[in-house]
Amino acid sequence: MEKKNLIVNAALCDARAVTEEILNSYESISVNAAILLVSAKSKELLSRYPVALNISEMLEMSEEAEINLQNGSYKISKGTIMAKPTVLIVNGSLEIEKDSEEALKTFETIIVNGSVTYPSGLQNQLPSLKVNGSTTTYPSDAICLKNKFIVDKVFILKAKEAKYFVKNKVVIADETLDISTLVKKGASFITKRAIIAEELLENAIDLFDDETDINVIPRGYRYVQGGILSDLMVSKSGNGLYVDGDLQILSESENALSKLCGIRVNGSIMITDKLKDKLLNLDAEYNDITIIKGNIIANKGMLNISKQTLMDLDDGLTIIDCGRVKLDMSITPSEIQEKLQFIGCGYIECNSEQRGVIELVSEDVGFISDKASEKSEESSEETSIDLYPKNTQVINAASYTI
Repeated sequence: MEKKNLIVNAALCDARAVTEEILNSYESISVNAAILLVSAKSKELLSRYPVALNISEMLEMSEEAEINLQNGSYKISKGTIMAKPTVLIVNGSLEIEKDSEEALKTFETIIVNGSVTYPSGLQNQLPSLKVNGSTTTYPSDAICLKNKFIVDKVFILKAKEAKYFVKNKVVIADETLDISTLVKKGASFITKRAIIAEELLENAIDLFDDETDINVIPRGYRYVQGGILSDLMVSKSGNGLYVDGDLQILSESENALSKLCGIRVNGSIMITDKLKDKLLNLDAEYNDITIIKGNIIANKGMLNISKQTLMDLDDGLTIIDCGRVKLDMSITPSEIQEKLQFIGCGYIECNSEQRGVIELVSEDVGFISDKASEKSEESSEETSIDLYPKNTQVINAASYTI
């Protein structure tokens, strides 16, 4: 029987328990992975067989250790005790809380692709720690709050004579707050950035050290978080807005924009072309501005754009941060130029007539393919398979064990 080739495409490939029998059952093995786990025995075996490794990192560890793969946010507290020695891999953010010394002993290795935060007192208690990203420590005697913390009346009543650690920023926006009471209690903040209402600035400044970047909300302006400018936002907060983050001003924002007297955007603005003049005539401050089509679709893994959908949108469509976008073959180049815009997308599938104009209306797009056709899904699958040698088994997975 002819042997197969094996191709593994995975973020994590576990080859600690691979045997000669497994390796000998394939003509060749190719591993494309961010992390390859091996034991002392399997590492030696892999070197003796036709195994091609395209990996970022190889980690040698015991076969008995369990793998805990987490995507997003993960927290280790004193109760996070593993039943067996564990390799923790976090794609996102990891927070290690105080008093977690015993829990940390149950982890053999911790790998973080993102950010990790922990109190300085745990520095010598950590297992093997590898961070591809940022590491933040804070004094062990500080109280850790949310990454972004908005001070309110309840916090002032409950506050202690203590240092409070806030990883990203503290917001003191309600001008009716009794900040002097907070100062008298001896509370203080350790943080990168603070946003403070101008009316409270004189008292609130004593809550922060010299390293904190202070931003002031001007008198007459109300604090709002970034998002889409809407009538509800204006009716709740008034006609002077201090926007913390990026702001989208779309076709449906026209009425809300007309009500504003001033706006301060601590971020970027995306605005539909037909409203840009209204913004420029306004008392406005912002980091930068991008002119877009009037409607937005964002953060989709897969997206198909039909001609009918596009024709129903009078102000056009901007597609932002989508993984794979496929265009209806019947959409003409002139319709694309008039009604479409792409920002930060990974892969756009179109035909050869569409490609040129897509390049003109795209920004920070990874790859544009003009190989799309009217083929059925079945024939498309056959084409993708033909990209690999015959008699090849292809594994695509987040994690895979050989």
